[in-house]
Amino acid sequence: MSDPVVEPIRLDLLGDRCPIPVQRIRKAIKNNESHSKLIVIGDDPESLHDIPALLCRLGLKPPEIVKFGSGWRYTIDL
Repeated sequence: MSDPVVEPIRLDLLGDRCPIPVQRIRKAIKNNESHSKLIVIGDDPESLHDIPALLCRLGLKPPEIVKFGSGWRYTIDL
C-alpha cells in the first residue's frame, strides 16, 4: 500500500516585508512537520537572502527559487 499524498503547505507572503516572511516560514515549518513541502510566494527582495539563511540554520536544503512577475516562488523541502 502506498503512502497517502500530502499536499504542500502554501504561504502567500506578497506585500510582507522583513522580518515577517521569515517569521511566518519558521512557524509553518514548526507547526507542519508531517508535510513534505512548503510553497511560498513573496516579493520582498531581502527574502532572497533571508529564506536560504533560515533554512541553513534549521538544517534544511536551500529552496528552489523561481522568479515570477514582481516576486519569487520558493519551494522548500521539509
